[in-house]
Amino acid sequence: MSFSEQAVQLQPANDRCLAPLGDSWLVYTGSHLVQPDGTSYELMLPDELEEDDRFGTPGPTVHTSADGRFAAVVRDYGRYGAVVDLADGRVTLPLDRKDDDDSCTTPYPIAFLNAGTLVAATEWNRLDRFDAATGELLTPRDLQDFDYFHGALTLSPTGAWLLDDGWSWHPVGIPTVIDLTAWKNGHTFAAEHGRQLSLRTYHWNQPIAWVSDHVVAVQGIGEDIDSMVDGVELYDAPSGERVGTVFGPKGRMWAVDGQLAVVGDQGLEFWDPAEGARVGVLAGYRPTAFNPRTRTFAVVDDGVLRTYC
Repeated sequence: MSFSEQAVQLQPANDRCLAPLGDSWLVYTGSHLVQPDGTSYELMLPDELEEDDRFGTPGPTVHTSADGRFAAVVRDYGRYGAVVDLADGRVTLPLDRKDDDDSCTTPYPIAFLNAGTLVAATEWNRLDRFDAATGELLTPRDLQDFDYFHGALTLSPTGAWLLDDGWSWHPVGIPTVIDLTAWKNGHTFAAEHGRQLSLRTYHWNQPIAWVSDHVVAVQGIGEDIDSMVDGVELYDAPSGERVGTVFGPKGRMWAVDGQLAVVGDQGLEFWDPAEGARVGVLAGYRPTAFNPRTRTFAVVDDGVLRTYC
């Protein structure tokens, strides 16, 4: 594995606006989506009524589909977003979760699935699936009295499961696994009947990564924000059972070949869940994005794209 540096003439709007795109990267500058070949599309989200930073840092975030055709720019801890077809820059689906007060509590819930579809929040307590190319709603249903604030969505490697890092009153964080296979096969309320993994008083919005297609790592060990310990809890998605604990990891996190890559205080750390120990560190390197297709980390610093693979 080695480092590479490349001068670039653009700057992501923040550390959530660099995303993988095929074998390369996509940047959102705050006003334009820019592809590696220089293709650029203007994209401006509607203004928020106001910004509320009590639960996290508001601002745009970029998500991309695995096939590289679609991107979404959403405002984390905000209300609006948009899905774009990168073939022509066309907005195929404007996004709005409709509540300024409740939307400030979580990053915007969105995830691209397989076969040109995506899941996104359409209200603070509602997720829907859409055709990414047309914006067609694939999950019409009558939903009432569902007291759950959907949070960041993290897709398992094969697309079988979706981890929803949301919360409910009083408030308590409730990371929940949604069975996507059941939802696609006709279980109308699969998004509302997910399997709860744990209850965490006043604690959600934590880093999450799928170690395998069945095992997901959720950062923070404990049941209350006042007594959380640095580390990850490992859960089996089909059963909901906790299957392991690793003390230590804290920071932005991805899974790579069964290990956890964590942006910690010293740099990019590698943790082996089976051993429960840190097995390596790249001192001083703090990437903001990971490309699972090429197994490459990346960050843009002062006009330089620094990658490690």
